[in-house]
This record gives sequence, C-alpha cells and structure tokens, in this order.
Amino acid sequence: MEHYSRSVSTRRRSILKSDSQLSHKLQLFMASPLANWVKTFDSSLDGGNTQYMEVKTGGRRDCQADYLKLVDGVFLNKVMRQIDPNPQSERIYRNESNDEVLRVQNLTILVQHIKTFYQEDLQQLVLMTLPNVQLLGRDPLSDEGLQEFEKLLLMLLGCAVQCERKEEFIGQIQALDLDTQVSVASHIQEITQNQQNVLSLHWPDFSSSSLEDLHQLFQNMADHLKDLANQRDENLERIAEMIQEREVWQMQHVFGTGEGTTCHRATENRQHLTVQLADCKSKLRRLRQELEEKCEEVQDSKQELEELQLEWKRIQKQNRELVVEARAIKTYRDEVDVLREKATRVDRLQSEVKAYKERLNSIEFYRGKLEEEREYSRALLETKAMLEEQLEAARSRCDKLHELEKENLMLRVGLQDFEMEREADRQRI
Repeated sequence: MEHYSRSVSTRRRSILKSDSQLSHKLQLFMASPLANWVKTFDSSLDGGNTQYMEVKTGGRRDCQADYLKLVDGVFLNKVMRQIDPNPQSERIYRNESNDEVLRVQNLTILVQHIKTFYQEDLQQLVLMTLPNVQLLGRDPLSDEGLQEFEKLLLMLLGCAVQCERKEEFIGQIQALDLDTQVSVASHIQEITQNQQNVLSLHWPDFSSSSLEDLHQLFQNMADHLKDLANQRDENLERIAEMIQEREVWQMQHVFGTGEGTTCHRATENRQHLTVQLADCKSKLRRLRQELEEKCEEVQDSKQELEELQLEWKRIQKQNRELVVEARAIKTYRDEVDVLREKATRVDRLQSEVKAYKERLNSIEFYRGKLEEEREYSRALLETKAMLEEQLEAARSRCDKLHELEKENLMLRVGLQDFEMEREADRQRI
C-alpha cells in the first residue's frame, strides 16, 4: 500500500516535469559508468547475433527507448543469467507493449535472483534497501525511479565481479575508457567493501583478527540492530496508521450503504480488524523476541570479545618473547653463517696454496730457461754488433769502390780524348 501510494505521488510529480529536463536526466543516466558497463553485455547476449541495445544519440525518444529497454527487465535478467545460469524462475516475460505489470514481474524475478545469489553463492547478506520494483516498474522515468534503477545496477555489478566468470567481466570493464573504469571501480568498492551495504556470512577467525577489526565488526552489528529496531517501529506505526485509515474508510462506507446492513458489516469489519490487530501484535512480539535474541547475541559477543582481548594480550606477550628468541637465533645463525663462510674460504685457500706450490716449481724451471735465453740473447747481440761493424766497413769500401769506378771512368774518357788528339795530330803530321 505504501509502495503504491508512493508510486502514484511520484507519477504525478513526474508528469509535471518538462520534456527537456527529462531528456537531460535520461541522457546523463545513460552516459553514466553503470549504464556504460551494463551495455558491454549487449554483444554477448543471444550469441552476439542481434544487438538488444542500440546506443543512439538522436534525441529524447531514442534515449528514452534505450532506457526503457533496460528497465523492462528482460535484458538485465539475461545479464544476470550469464552471471548465474541457475535462476529459481526460468521464465522471463517479454514486454513489447511496455506493460507496467510485466515490467514489475520481470524486475521482481531479477531482484529475487540477485538476492538469492548474494545469500547462497556469495554467502553475503544484503543490508542495503532493495530496489523498489513497484516504483521502478510503474514510474521508471521519475527521479526516484532513476535512483532505484541505479541501485539495481549497483547490486548487479557486485554479482558480476564476484561470480565464477569475474575475470571475463573484469576484462570487459578494463576495455572501457579510463574515467569509466575509475568510476566503476569506486562502485565495486562501494558494493563489496562497505559493510553498510552487504555483510559477509563467513565469520573470520577471531584469533587472527586484530582488536580494531573486532571492534569495527561488533560496532557494525550494533548499528544494524539499531536500524532493524527503527525499521520495525516505523513499520508498526505505518501499520497502525493504515489500520485506522481503513477503519475510517470502512465506517464511511458502512454509513453510506444503509442502516440495514450497517451493524452486520461493522461487526465483520471489526472482526477482521481484530484478526489483523492480533496478527500485528504477534508480529510485534516476534520482532521483540528477535530483538532480545539479538541483544543477547551482542552481550555474548561482547563477553567473547573480552575473552579474545585477554587471549590477544597473552598472544602478544608470547609474540614478544618469540621475537626476542628469534632475534637471538638470528644472531647465532649469522655467526654460524660467518664461520661456515670462513671454513669454506680455508678449504679454498688451501687448494689455492697447493696450486701455487705446483706453479712455483714450474716457475723455477722456466726461470732457468729464461736465464739460458738471456745468455743466448746476449750472444746474439754481440754477434749483431760485430756484423754491424763488418757491414759498416763493407759499406765504406763500397762507397770507395763507387768513387774509384767514377774516377776510372773519367780517366778512360780522358784517355780516349788523348788518343783522339794523338790520332788527329798524327794525321796532321
């Protein structure tokens, strides 16, 4: 009833919005990191033969059509079945006429599938408020509808990055541009690491947890219990208000239908309201009992925390003692390593000394050889000096021989000249 009244009021508010504002908001949402991420599944659906999503920028109608294709639940249910191929409900309702009832049914199947996947496969309890499928299905173009749809995409992203095919889906995220990757990473951290949104059902080993982690864990549990108590009180107040409104409406209806049937219908309505009141009281008692049980669990947890603190202090003391012993052992180990290294060096040096002794004997042999070669070299040098002197004397004789040959040649020329003069003189005579 509350969801229906909220959807009606939001629908009335959305009618008053201008088309330009709606188009701008839809364009911003379809360009958001979550929308860009979920569009990456379009090529992998139905074998990649048909594009379910056609990203266009032609105007308001194309953007609104793409948004409604996402909101109708068919595409997102297929994406969720790629993440978890074992849904509880196998049926998806084709919504070609943009029917609100079919949209609500598809979104209900999707939210139930996501919730079951978190609890059974991931062993996590969803603490954040689930998306309002009635509001999202009946008025998806309102501001509240966009917020609920963003919350739905956020939960779907948490399923994708923690399932068995997470490497493949993370690879799709890494194929996006850098700014989109950073935004999607912040959304992943929000849905996976924020304990206000999800709570892991795998309890850690308290002996290995630090005091700060335990304190944070129990503080989160106490905050969740307070939220549950506040939600219980608010729901009870809403139930009481709805019962009063129904009584007034029924009384007005009874007075308007005639006096003949007034008493009978009033009695029936009173009995029906009595049954509802008894049911509400039983729910209230059950919630109070659950609250008492949770309070007892908190007390037990506090006592266990104190015991764990004592155990932690004892373990810290043992750890300090072990650290001191480990340091001493490390010192001895270093000394042993030094001695081992020295022993290894002694063996190596002994082998080197032996090799050097052998080489010393060889050096004595080669020293004698060197002396012999030096004597031979000195003899060769003396021979060389003597030969150079002989060569110098031969060169000087050779130079004198050239001069004598030249003089001899000149004398022969002079002799020939004298003979010719003599012959000429003889002929004259």
